[in-house]
Amino acid sequence: MTTRIKICGLTTPEDVRLCVAAGVHALGFVVEYPVDVPWNLDRETAAELVRAVPPFVSRVIVVGDHVDTVVELTRLLRPHAVQLHGNEPIATTAVLVAAIHELGAQVIKPLRFAAETGECRSVDPDPFAAARMIEQAGADALVLDSVSNARPAGTGQTIDWTLARAIRDRVNLPLILAGGLSAGNVGEAVAAVNPYGVDVISGVEEPVARKDPAKVRAFVEAVGAAAETSPR
Repeated sequence: MTTRIKICGLTTPEDVRLCVAAGVHALGFVVEYPVDVPWNLDRETAAELVRAVPPFVSRVIVVGDHVDTVVELTRLLRPHAVQLHGNEPIATTAVLVAAIHELGAQVIKPLRFAAETGECRSVDPDPFAAARMIEQAGADALVLDSVSNARPAGTGQTIDWTLARAIRDRVNLPLILAGGLSAGNVGEAVAAVNPYGVDVISGVEEPVARKDPAKVRAFVEAVGAAAETSPR
């Protein structure tokens, strides 16, 4: 089974072309995110970049918190999937899932773990309970990521892969692994967790918010090699 690859935080047409040429399955665009991060786009710029994504490559917008804004952006940008990467309470998540599904897109929701302590910072401090709640809210996929006091994503810090594998084995959602991945460790991560997909942002950049061609190609090659050899 192919491990799907999402590269997130694209900010230029050049980076879109680079990732497509490297064989990336999904491209992520951070749009009007409520926290100041280096990858944030306004909706006009995001629309231009989304239009540049060719057929057979998935378009994902990464948004958060504000219900009306999330729905407006989904309607405007027409992504394949919406990643709700804010601090939405579970009731709000359920409302957004219904609205996004009505607009023809799927929903990815994160479980985030503190980079400093490893504790779960989600809708419940118990990661298994939180995963079940997200599943019951109707999300289509679960992404496991790290969060720090400085950044809500793109921390460069890994999460506990043993815990990630345990969550994967106990939920009925496709599990996407994020948090501190790079070409140097993603093969080990895929072997340990056996995720549906992997998601990377800062691990393929140089400088920040610009994708490095060599790092992107190395990441894609490492995932492909790991997927071929890992037991399923």
